[in-house]
Amino acid sequence: MKERKVELVVSNMTENLATVRKFVMDTLADAGVSEKVVRKIILAVDEAVTNIIRHAYEEFSKGTRTIDIKLCTYPARKCVEVTLHDSGKEFNPDEVKTPNMDEHIRLRKKYGLGIFLIRKVMDEVNYMFRTGEENILRMVKYLENDEEKEGDKRDARD
Repeated sequence: MKERKVELVVSNMTENLATVRKFVMDTLADAGVSEKVVRKIILAVDEAVTNIIRHAYEEFSKGTRTIDIKLCTYPARKCVEVTLHDSGKEFNPDEVKTPNMDEHIRLRKKYGLGIFLIRKVMDEVNYMFRTGEENILRMVKYLENDEEKEGDKRDARD
């Protein structure tokens, strides 16, 4: 994996989600991250940015606020780190309880799994709020974890 430190700033419009996904995919593919890991990180970033647009910025008109996305690959640490900065209303994902999936399905809910999915696919999810300034969401994916799991699956098949 090659080291990369890149940044993308988008406005609070769901139309920008395709741009965000392409940015993550192209950056991680160029860095040599496996397709399996890239898909997981795209899912987490897409869910997080969608939540920012729909919830943190729900009181603001489309296109009037920005989301700063920083994406770093660290070969020595064997990880990918994504940091999202926004100036929307405060939200702490640590306060969101793990959903009861049976109940969620029974009620045919279409939303409400974003934080759950982010926690499932990323190894670290940290949140910080600076009063009156910004929300910061930091997500880390360690590449060894997925490589080991994939190796375990191969060993079980042999």
